[in-house]
Amino acid sequence: MLALLPSLWAGQSAVLEIRVLEGEGAVQPAGARTRAPWTVQVVDETGRPVADATVTFRLPAEGATGSFPNGLQTEVMRTGPDGRATVREVRWNRISGPVRIRVIAAKNGARAGAVFELRLVNGPAPTASHTSLVRSRPRWWKIGAAAGGAAAVGLAVAWARRDTRAVPVSPPPVRIGTPVITVGRP
Repeated sequence: MLALLPSLWAGQSAVLEIRVLEGEGAVQPAGARTRAPWTVQVVDETGRPVADATVTFRLPAEGATGSFPNGLQTEVMRTGPDGRATVREVRWNRISGPVRIRVIAAKNGARAGAVFELRLVNGPAPTASHTSLVRSRPRWWKIGAAAGGAAAVGLAVAWARRDTRAVPVSPPPVRIGTPVITVGRP
């Protein structure tokens, strides 16, 4: 009987490793239901995929967080023959900020843990192609609002100082050109 124990132990992996393949560093819109996957792969100490391992994904209990389709903040699944487990849907709460997802894998008494992070933002998740547009829009809006406000104040002052005895002359139209922004010395 003791001669069989080494052969039984040789078939069981004593060390597991979790590799995050998709989802780490993602930016998701707060308050939305997303279908962007998170995928992890469970491998043994030799780097071979571990099939049929139990994988638990756990979202934070408070702050920027969400829930899985089951309504809970924990999702449990098994890895496929390729050692992969994928979460496909999450409903986020409306709080923006970092979200730390804890992942635990277990099989035959061996366990591994990992944490990866993504970020919830207000509004749609920015893509690389329009991130600079999103950042530049508020500055132009502020410059336009300031110019429009200055023009309105100027018209109000001119209207208040008008001489009612003089021949009415219409004020020249207000012209606002393209703003020039100079960084450093001109």
